[in-house]
Amino acid sequence: MLQRMVLLSVVCLMACGGSRVPTGPGSPPDRLDDGWAVASFEDAGVQRPWFDALEHDVSEGTVEMPDAVLVARGGKLLYERYWNDFTREKAHDLRSATKSVTSLLVGMAHDRGLLPDLDAPVLPLLPHLAPVKNPDPRKERITVRHLLQMRSGLSCDDWDPESPGNEERMYDTNDWVRFIVDVPMRDEPGTVTRYCTGGVVLLGAVLEQVSGKSITDLSREWLFAPMQVQDFSWQPAGKKGTDTGGHLRLRPRDFLKVGQLALDGGAWQGERLVSEAWASEIGKDLGPLGDANYGLLWWYARFVIQGTPVEVFFARGNGGQYVFVAPSLGLTVAFTASHYNDEAGSVSPVALFGRYVLPAALGLERPGAGSGG
Repeated sequence: MLQRMVLLSVVCLMACGGSRVPTGPGSPPDRLDDGWAVASFEDAGVQRPWFDALEHDVSEGTVEMPDAVLVARGGKLLYERYWNDFTREKAHDLRSATKSVTSLLVGMAHDRGLLPDLDAPVLPLLPHLAPVKNPDPRKERITVRHLLQMRSGLSCDDWDPESPGNEERMYDTNDWVRFIVDVPMRDEPGTVTRYCTGGVVLLGAVLEQVSGKSITDLSREWLFAPMQVQDFSWQPAGKKGTDTGGHLRLRPRDFLKVGQLALDGGAWQGERLVSEAWASEIGKDLGPLGDANYGLLWWYARFVIQGTPVEVFFARGNGGQYVFVAPSLGLTVAFTASHYNDEAGSVSPVALFGRYVLPAALGLERPGAGSGG
């Protein structure tokens, strides 16, 4: 589906949206005491008419309405808009985009020597869970890296409602971590990629065990406080532990910071939060998963805009929660939306990103529009 939406985005660049250029975004976003510098479209070298068109098409209902769209280039925020009665003060449920934040926390634990060997087996890190159900020699070989890659080998597939480890079955239990370690094996770890939220919840349990801290406390100390993020909340994993596979709540400006941190090689405003080596690892595409490619809890795609390829990695969650990172353009873009369990609505940010944001950042003149601001 993602590949089809990308193709539609590219086709629509010249054919969709018409030539009308309505009154659109004006001055740069507000400069707040949250760490974001701001810039104008002109200063950032971005074509404003594409954003005029985006706002027009959203208002006309010709594209799915997001809740928020924010764009930064060169580390400066240049576009910030909200719809559906959302405001910058309202934290948004990021759903599975949470997984990409968890990946950063695993990298931070690795940097601190708390997880020195990502290829070490997971179960010995959680001795309190022994013995596990459905014992299997393959289960003993599951590593932290396998969980990051969605290659645990567990019989866990969120896209198969009959899968024993499907997330909906997990949500009905009181102890999600216990649920997932008890799931039977299906494959040799490291051999098959299947989307499994339970494996990321297991990573959260590992982080809490090796750090001796809750996910809330360690994420505040390691990540959010240094990035001046004050409003965040994690959800419980049943009656114990933390849901590190989904439902983290962040304000959109803070969600965008996650992408900026990844773009800037693990640093926020010059302060290193995660190693450059880890930032490089999450930027690697390890192969296909569903409608896109996957790495260490981040997604990957290539957009082709009027013949120009743009490699992008991104976090995404149900309902239309996305942070896109385009290293070649120095670009980070955040979308939030409320299209939960609506496939068309959930992937619409992909079309908006390809149809409006990328051509603007590439400096392409919009057909029928002027050449600047």
